Amino acid sequence: MGLNGAGRLAWVLCAGIVAGCTCGKGPGTGGSGPLAEDETEVGGGGGRRVALEITEAFTRGTGQSAPRTSFLSPVEEITVRARLVNAPEGAEERIRWTVRPVGTQTGPAVPDTHEGKELTFRGSSALGRNGNRQANPPLEYEVFATATVDGQTLEARLPPTTFIRQEEQDILRQEYADFGTSFQPAPAHVVVPQRARLNTGNYAIIVEEDAGKLEELLLKVEAEVNRILNDDVQERPVGTRRLKPNTVVVSPGPSVLEVGPLGDTDPQGDDVCAAPRVNGVCTGPIHAGRNGIAETRANNRKLRVDLSGLVTSAFRNPQRNRAIGSQALNSRHTRGRALDVDPRPLQVRGKDSRQLMCIIEAAGERVVGERNAFTERGAATFLDCNDPAADHVHIQR
Repeated sequence: MGLNGAGRLAWVLCAGIVAGCTCGKGPGTGGSGPLAEDETEVGGGGGRRVALEITEAFTRGTGQSAPRTSFLSPVEEITVRARLVNAPEGAEERIRWTVRPVGTQTGPAVPDTHEGKELTFRGSSALGRNGNRQANPPLEYEVFATATVDGQTLEARLPPTTFIRQEEQDILRQEYADFGTSFQPAPAHVVVPQRARLNTGNYAIIVEEDAGKLEELLLKVEAEVNRILNDDVQERPVGTRRLKPNTVVVSPGPSVLEVGPLGDTDPQGDDVCAAPRVNGVCTGPIHAGRNGIAETRANNRKLRVDLSGLVTSAFRNPQRNRAIGSQALNSRHTRGRALDVDPRPLQVRGKDSRQLMCIIEAAGERVVGERNAFTERGAATFLDCNDPAADHVHIQR
């Protein structure tokens, strides 16, 4: 809303409906700039000037120690206060309030009218849930206060530049309230992502149920992928002699899901690859060869891959999640607890896209368990990792 301090306001606008109305500066109760007044004289010439002022507008959210100037509908209450300066005793209790929604996205306030020096109301949302790829507009309200003193009517309002309006944090949180998700983020759950690739939503901020865990998940999966790509076993120390020609010097690491063992070492010297080669790379064990000497060092390529450029989806706000075709209301993506990784652009000598897909899934299983890492096409088609139709691996915590 652009309120100063903790949301305290001090505005009174000249309504132009009171004869002899003058606009000037007033003392306020928290405002720091010029104060436009709606005022009138009481008791004839030379009488006291009566002014109607809106002095405060604030929201106290759950778990918040200080008032805020934004709100979440219908969870949080908005309070607006006014006062009459130099008015007869009891006149403030007859201040009349009106609240009007701004824009078709904003539902009516409850209540939208009231009488008294303080108004407390809740907003409502008229936003749809069909999904979109743009940020939602904010919910916002105009608030008017009027009072009649000695037959003269005064009016004060929150100016157009300072409507009661949602900030980006609450626009994002509003989606969760509108969709009725089981996880409802508090302000503390709304953060700036540690790297831009982790934000595949509609806003500059994301929601993380556990702050920093999305970045941690990516780094752990990346570490496991690199272990798999460099996990061939040195069965015989380099330089060992008098071995039989078929003695295994280097063996591939553990079998990888549907694609089996995937050796990653090139034979050296007289050593021999005892398995098919894929793009020139030995996929299986390496034997000592005719000279009987172990000459190959396991994983001599020492390949390292960076997964960050392969993340196709991480955090998604509920509207974005629906827009891409997911019907999972409580998707881990909306909670900052899931990654989609597409390894097909990755170039690894000796590995095709099916093998890389299986390596990513296997790495995910090591980090989050078998049930939380799986291969998909689109948002809801589950496939084996070596299926040529697969387009990403989903990993969630």
